[in-house]
Amino acid sequence: MGCSVSRPSTVPTENASAYPPSVQPGIPRLGNTPEGWSRLPLRKLLHKVERPAILSDTESYQLITAKRSRGGIVAREILRGNQIRTKTQFYVETGDFLISNRQISHGACGVVPASLNRSIVSNEYTAFHTSDALDPRFLNALSHSVYFQQTCFHSSIGVHVEKLVFRLHEWMRWEFDIPPIPQQRRIVAVLDAWDDAIDKTEQLVVAKMRRYRGLLARYAAAFHNERLELGELADLVSDRIQPGGIKPDRSIELENIESETGRILGSEKVDGDSALRSRFAVGDTLFGKLRPYLRKFARPDFDGMCSTEIWVLRARSEKLDPALLFYLVQTPEFNASATKQSGSRMPRADWDLVSATPVPCPRDLNCQSKFAGQLSTALDATQPELVKLDGLRAQKRGLMQKLLTGEWQLNECFDAFVSMTTGRSDDAALPLITERLTAH
Repeated sequence: MGCSVSRPSTVPTENASAYPPSVQPGIPRLGNTPEGWSRLPLRKLLHKVERPAILSDTESYQLITAKRSRGGIVAREILRGNQIRTKTQFYVETGDFLISNRQISHGACGVVPASLNRSIVSNEYTAFHTSDALDPRFLNALSHSVYFQQTCFHSSIGVHVEKLVFRLHEWMRWEFDIPPIPQQRRIVAVLDAWDDAIDKTEQLVVAKMRRYRGLLARYAAAFHNERLELGELADLVSDRIQPGGIKPDRSIELENIESETGRILGSEKVDGDSALRSRFAVGDTLFGKLRPYLRKFARPDFDGMCSTEIWVLRARSEKLDPALLFYLVQTPEFNASATKQSGSRMPRADWDLVSATPVPCPRDLNCQSKFAGQLSTALDATQPELVKLDGLRAQKRGLMQKLLTGEWQLNECFDAFVSMTTGRSDDAALPLITERLTAH
């Protein structure tokens, strides 16, 4: 029997930009049930598990949490029983599918890993076991689908997206198209191969960013005793776009700037009145003043406009090489002053405070250019891995859409990868799976 990937039709999905990226508010719709699959309500696929924990004041317990955007189950702090305020706690075990009732609309769910076996959670979480018709690893993959996320949103009520109340009994009524167990395991094997490749690439990015930050720290230390106030070196530009006037074609929002890396991931098209937007030019440095702890900075290579929640900083060329300004906003001195808390739930950096902050900077412009070049080379070294990471993530999203909806169905020749990908790196399985998929 030859390998095949069959492709029935699918239903398009929708997303509303008014909600944060962690939420999928579109109406959940299923198309025709793929051949060989079963349409079942969640109440026939999941059953609730409860293991009440009687807390001892002197015993220590591992607390865990579910990260938004399907970021998985991760450890919180370890506390003694007398330090835990909510006394209604439950044990979770390896393989449980755990959801945060408060945050499930934001994708806070995942499978409990072996490392967190017998951790505890409050009654604001629900743990499930799967029926014989559902592999828990497939459920974990299914939780990343748009349809799954939409059912979570539409099983919640409330007037604000951050304060939705999840109605578990309503969610359990939603129907899902579920493939046979062998098909589930093939799908998991294919997606696992991409996860392995993503994890390995992420590790390379982390290693290169660590080297870059080390160089930045050495620069800051080298000029610790040669510092100038940022306000002497750069200006905060407040050039607003005027209604009816000529405006740039591209606009940047905070979500277009990737934290820590300085990459600009796309841009927005703005319609209507743009008066509440700032203009920037090539060579300016941008910094996200809203929630500055996110460390969103960028140096665009195009003229444009941006949200007023983004500072536009322009170097005084007689005192500062514009290229170095981008790195000055990444120094510990700048970060400490920009993130100084004011007690607000949505903190914003204070320009009066930041502009008075001494930052490490040699007075000699040639010296500034030299260090800016070295830092640029180190940061540029991360770009190939970041581009590869973007590609792998995009490929996985495409695969999930096709595999989890039954648009592509995997036959028996993919069974070889079910055990092959477990615990293996992308070097072993990914090229073979890619070849098998692209052949059809």
